[in-house]
Amino acid sequence: MKLMVKLQFSTDGAKPLDVVSKLQEAGFIPEVGDYDFSFTFDTPDDYGFLTNKLHSTLQGTKVRYELYTIDES
Repeated sequence: MKLMVKLQFSTDGAKPLDVVSKLQEAGFIPEVGDYDFSFTFDTPDDYGFLTNKLHSTLQGTKVRYELYTIDES
């Protein structure tokens, strides 16, 4: 399965390229198209870990996000 992330930036928050760098360092893969980042996972526990990791990485940046999951099987 794949966790897809869509970001919404604020002019009061972190610079977009700084956020991109933080997410890449956390292991999220940049995407082109409808979503901004993705991460592949296998289990519900992985999903929980990834969503917590995403939330912690973006904390304090004033970036809003939406999550989607895609079953690629």
